[in-house]
Amino acid sequence: MKRFVTLALVSALVLGASSIVYANVCAFDAVPAATILFPFVSLDYNNPLAGTSTTFSITNVSAEAQVVHVTVWTDFSAAILDFNILLTGYDVISMNIRDILINGQLPVTKNEAHSGSEGVSANGPVSAGNQLNGAWLNPGMDDPQATADLAAGRCDSSNSSYPGLYSTPIPAGFLGLFQGYLQVSQTVDRLHSNDCFKSFDSPYTLTPAPFWASRDTTYPTNMYITADVVENCNKLFPDAPGYFSAEARMDNVLIGDVFWTNTTERFSEAGNAVHLEADMDLANVATTAPSGFPVSFYHRYASGEGVSDYREPLPTAWAFRYLGAGIADIGTDVRVWKGSSAETWTYDLERAGAVAVSPDALIASNCHAYTYYAWDEDEMVTTVTSVPWSMPGGESVIPNLIPLETQEVPVDQFDTPGAFGWMLFVWPASNYPPGAPMDNFDDFYQTWMGVKYNAAGQWSAAIDGAVMANFNCFSDQVLPNLGVNYSYVDAAGYVVSPGMVMPAN
Repeated sequence: MKRFVTLALVSALVLGASSIVYANVCAFDAVPAATILFPFVSLDYNNPLAGTSTTFSITNVSAEAQVVHVTVWTDFSAAILDFNILLTGYDVISMNIRDILINGQLPVTKNEAHSGSEGVSANGPVSAGNQLNGAWLNPGMDDPQATADLAAGRCDSSNSSYPGLYSTPIPAGFLGLFQGYLQVSQTVDRLHSNDCFKSFDSPYTLTPAPFWASRDTTYPTNMYITADVVENCNKLFPDAPGYFSAEARMDNVLIGDVFWTNTTERFSEAGNAVHLEADMDLANVATTAPSGFPVSFYHRYASGEGVSDYREPLPTAWAFRYLGAGIADIGTDVRVWKGSSAETWTYDLERAGAVAVSPDALIASNCHAYTYYAWDEDEMVTTVTSVPWSMPGGESVIPNLIPLETQEVPVDQFDTPGAFGWMLFVWPASNYPPGAPMDNFDDFYQTWMGVKYNAAGQWSAAIDGAVMANFNCFSDQVLPNLGVNYSYVDAAGYVVSPGMVMPAN
């Protein structure tokens, strides 16, 4: 999805710089953003000191001080914990999920002035041999703003959600509640259903149980985290009324990264967080949802307030290599985040009983699931699809292995034609029949996919998948063509959305 930026630059050579719109909206790229998503966060409650844990960082790349609101979500998108961070200009903060959920220690940041020489941003070094030496007129970076210089009332010590109060750890009782909520997907009944209409009349248990259904508390616990630039320190979850109408800001100033570690198994991987830009022009690019707003990352929450969050939506098709399917000591784990655009939960996962943080059971169906293809190195292919996804029909149905909002699934669970190859995953609505009327769409999914490779306990590596389509931005990116050889700009260098009429030059 980065291709349109390149094409726009090429267009500049022909049409002149005045013809270009500089925007990265709907490109899956690591650029300063208003929202940061850490799509897969994992913690081993059984071995918190040496087992699986996740470290994540947030950097403010602007000179302006920022208020950042962080939310921890379960793997079925229940928000359970939120807190605020104060960042000076050019500030960076790193957090380990172990410190937060095991030790109860939130990061303490304060509304305070700079001290000493802190805050001085002079010119960078220019070597004597540099052709610009002696003519370097750039004044250097703006001085960073202290958190004490934030407008009165945004986040000072009189605010009950002021992060300078976090020096007192979270009480053990609350940490126990968080653990219980986070491990629901590992402890309650996990069933499948052949009912596409979300009733619980006929759930069934698959034998043998697929990975998500057999995963118990001996496995690490998974979650995801969001971080938003906000107006004030607050105690609102993003799914609460008023969050987007009053708090969320449009400042694209944050970058983030993530480290996954396991010292017991000698694994460590790192990657960029998912950067979600805010742009008022999103409505000119993205697919329009039935609510009338463009599909956006937080659409399922913001649209209920009658507003848009204007965060770019995530893609709907991915490709990646797999290694060592069925071979001992070589493994590929598929990491997946997915979210509905219309509902607070995904259509292919129902929560029985209480629908908030503590359901009685989780029931997966294939009614709005994925389509995938797997090719080996001799181009042999396995496809799991039935116009457009595997449909209900009892226990003969291939089970939905990815019903949660975030998960890690061994590639051996999927039907692959060989030990090495590559996979293509296509999500609703990119796997919806071409030309289907818009009112037939139940939902617009948003997804992120990555893979972790490991071998013989000696090494591990993790990468993002390659984006193959984003229906949420380009509604003609559906099977069979997706985004292959797709033009993302018109002759004038503008981003083109299907059906969008561009103004004459």
